[in-house]
Amino acid sequence: MSEREQEVYNNFQKDLNEQQLKGLEPISIAKLYVQARLDNKNDVVYALYTDKSGYVQWSKEEDKKIPSSDRGTKEQILETFGNIEKGKFVQTSDFEGYIEYQSSKEANSKSGFNMIKDDDGIWNVSFKPIQ
Repeated sequence: MSEREQEVYNNFQKDLNEQQLKGLEPISIAKLYVQARLDNKNDVVYALYTDKSGYVQWSKEEDKKIPSSDRGTKEQILETFGNIEKGKFVQTSDFEGYIEYQSSKEANSKSGFNMIKDDDGIWNVSFKPIQ
């Protein structure tokens, strides 16, 4: 992560205030999400998901019940999201887009990481970002 991204990540963890994310590009938001996954900061991960009406797939209470064994190991997370910082953001509508990236040199195809722009103009991670 860049120095700015690290600073935002540190501050965002303290209060989970989405305004801290204002002005960050979608790839930067995705990098914060991956770091939070690696750090097992499930409250931060959930706070990075979209809160746009019609796009929320489960509540914070339901999220807390997800066992850590279902959240993936560090190795699985790195395998899934490796090289996301080298990806390219493709905006598909006013409030939807995805990061196209190749998770590894061995990967035969590109992955897509879905993002949703919330009503406050801040890009957030789509629930189940990898489809």
